[in-house]
Amino acid sequence: MFQRLGAVLRAAALLAVAGLAACATPAEPNAMIVGRDPAARAFPAPFNDAICVRTVTGGQETNPLLMSQVDDRAFRTAFETSLRENGLYGFGGCSYQADANLLSLQQPMFGLDLRVSALVNYRLEGAGGALLLRETLGSAHTATFSDSPIAIVRLRLANEGAIRQSITDFFERLRELKPY
Repeated sequence: MFQRLGAVLRAAALLAVAGLAACATPAEPNAMIVGRDPAARAFPAPFNDAICVRTVTGGQETNPLLMSQVDDRAFRTAFETSLRENGLYGFGGCSYQADANLLSLQQPMFGLDLRVSALVNYRLEGAGGALLLRETLGSAHTATFSDSPIAIVRLRLANEGAIRQSITDFFERLRELKPY
């Protein structure tokens, strides 16, 4: 009888662990940060230490019982930190205001390789509200089975990669601008 009870308790513990492993987790800001790339073309000088993030919208909170999402706070943290790490964030004042609106995050329901596509509208204003950039950028990232055998983890990794690529694409657009 005690052996049977022990087996039942072990099975219950295993199911509890499996249930916890199956909970969706939100995107991590640190995984969406775009670090400085020494090989990349320089940003126009007026952008150095001059851009602040005004608004980040469109994100969704993660429901642990459903799918991983990217919320506004995580996206904002990643966006601001990326600006800092690339020497663009305006610590002493802001000559430019940036906005990011996450329009959509297209996610697969299942699969071995999970590809997430993000559509983000970026806006950059200069002094007096002069519009320098308003562009919707599409980006994508695929997380494979080799990244994680657990599907909900792969989905989170794909979300993070899609937002990281979106910020990278925004930076490329900044490099092309002439803010004078």
